[in-house]
Amino acid sequence: MLRAWSNKFRVAFSGLFWAVRDQNSFYVHLSVTAVVLVLAGVLRLPQWQWVALFFAIGGVLTAELLNTAVELLVGVVHPERDPRIGRALDVAAAAVLMASITAIGIGLMIFGPAVYEQIWAN
Repeated sequence: MLRAWSNKFRVAFSGLFWAVRDQNSFYVHLSVTAVVLVLAGVLRLPQWQWVALFFAIGGVLTAELLNTAVELLVGVVHPERDPRIGRALDVAAAAVLMASITAIGIGLMIFGPAVYEQIWAN
């Protein structure tokens, strides 16, 4: 039982590390993630705001991984161009866009008042 679980984690981390190394969009997402986490630390945000940031970051990275999986699968199963598959790929990309827009909104709601407080209220 433990061996089966460790294998599942090994496979999952292998997929994650491959995506981070191979997919250019991950460089952007991980760079933004680093900036967000450093800023959150500098501003000493309360724990509940960290939780919101982690959910937002996790949502974007999860959407990006699912989009990548769909793209890879389509490339193997149906390599020819088909407008229906193109539409499915567009929708998968839109999921990443929506997760990113949501994360930006969360970031603005958290960092806007915190930055204002640090810069102008003191």
